[in-house]
Amino acid sequence: MTYSEFQNCLLLADRMITSCALKKMEYGRGYQIGIQFHFSNPQSTSPPDHYAIADIARRNGSRDVHSYARGYRDGSKGLKPDFTG
Repeated sequence: MTYSEFQNCLLLADRMITSCALKKMEYGRGYQIGIQFHFSNPQSTSPPDHYAIADIARRNGSRDVHSYARGYRDGSKGLKPDFTG
């Protein structure tokens, strides 16, 4: 992933965070943290497990832990944000 692609993904996450829909906002928050993890650890082959991600979500004050965890998982794998509700 290039720095330009990384910045693009952060911009998309920021747009999701400013959304009024709670699930989309939490997905964006999780995605933003996950893509930062991916960019800083490019050799990492697997993201943290679901329970570790849920714990991160709770510590960050997430109001929808599952959406946050999905976003984090997608971001940490380097995928494009794909929120389908």
